Amino acid sequence: MMIVDTDADPGLWFHMPLRLGKSEFAEWLDLQLEATGLLHQRKLTWREKRQMKKFLEGSAAMLGHRVEADQAFLFGPMPPQAAPLVFFAKQFACDEEHSELHLSMLAEPDPGTAEASERVETTPFHSPHFGTGLRCLRSWTAPEGHLMLAVSYAWNDPSSNIDLLLKGHYDDPALLEASFDVIDDFARSVRLRKPSEDQA
Repeated sequence: MMIVDTDADPGLWFHMPLRLGKSEFAEWLDLQLEATGLLHQRKLTWREKRQMKKFLEGSAAMLGHRVEADQAFLFGPMPPQAAPLVFFAKQFACDEEHSELHLSMLAEPDPGTAEASERVETTPFHSPHFGTGLRCLRSWTAPEGHLMLAVSYAWNDPSSNIDLLLKGHYDDPALLEASFDVIDDFARSVRLRKPSEDQA
């Protein structure tokens, strides 16, 4: 498996571990809370800390086991009282013969499971590392009644024999929409490297 790296500002985007032991993940959570406080230039309340820890623990469990994501990244500038914004990356075997169809299947929701009220907008998206891929915005109403918004990016990378999916979703569309430019920049910054390569 290739390693997903990013050239994005490390003060805004944090790598989120998915397969650490309980004690190691707890240590990461403490460091994450400290970094979030520094980013927002204030001490987090105990309620904010508790909410963030609970959300990130649940996200790591879901991404690591149910989604089987390869890696995840946390967007720091979201307000501490809101749920963190988590993006995950997942790699698939490259299918060059059907690459366009495969990318659509990765980026867009499965028609068989999509909500009837779901809105989907798919557009080409250029990356300096992968060339032109797809970006898919989708919105739907959650069972609890609130609006959900998701954004997915998918690229074909024949040189690495990999199709790459980058995806995140949020239940506050206004907050997510306000960050779209930064999120697009993050997507453009994502690249792949072999595990044996030295960090840039």
